[in-house]
Formats: sequence, structure tokens, C-alpha cells
Amino acid sequence: MTSPRSRALAIAAVAMALTACSEQPPTKPPTEQEIHANDSADASGTPGRHPYRCDDKRMLLIDFKAEGLTLEIRRDTETAPIVLTAPAQGLQYVGDTASATFSGNEIRIEEAKKPTLLCTKATSL
Repeated sequence: MTSPRSRALAIAAVAMALTACSEQPPTKPPTEQEIHANDSADASGTPGRHPYRCDDKRMLLIDFKAEGLTLEIRRDTETAPIVLTAPAQGLQYVGDTASATFSGNEIRIEEAKKPTLLCTKATSL
């Protein structure tokens, strides 16, 4: 026969084991790029499209694709985009002639033989 103390320890051990098994690892909140891939801040309603105002006073349209791992950057809806990709969230986007990095709601775009462009998201969702 087991003592009440032994039985209480056994119950406590089982409870702790069940609690440890049911805990899920904490999930990271989605990045701004992941969020933007699923919403739209443009009158066209195109999923993932967001306007950015740049330090040269012009606007850019940035389409966030593939859960935020691909960017399509264009000056207007009629021009062909510059396509940049990142291997994982939080890393630099690169393409044939340009690269881009995010910091909060700003994007820094560097193109070959052009001045670096700093743009800020023109809307807040």
C-alpha cells in the first residue's frame, strides 16, 4: 500500500508531465511584410499593395507577395515592376539590379547607378 505522501507526489509528477506536454512554443508575431502580403492600402484593392512616399517626393507602389518574401516595386500601375526576393523574414531583399531593406514602416532601396531611396509607408492600417 502506498502512503498518502507517495500518492500526492505521483499525482503532482503526472500533472507536471501533462502540463509540459501541452505547452506550445511561443510563436513570433508576424512581420510587417507578412501582414502587408495579406491586406491592401491601395484604392485598387490589389492584395498586398501599399503606397510609399519617398524622399524624392514621388510615390511607389509596393506589392508584397509570397507571404512577404517577394516585393514588386513600381512607380505606377502601368510600369513593369522591379522584383526583389528575400530568403526569410527580416533579411535583405535582392534582385538583378536592386536591393531593399525594411526598418519599421520605412524601406531603403538601393539601385545600381542611382541614389539610395528612402520611402515611408503612406498609409497606416
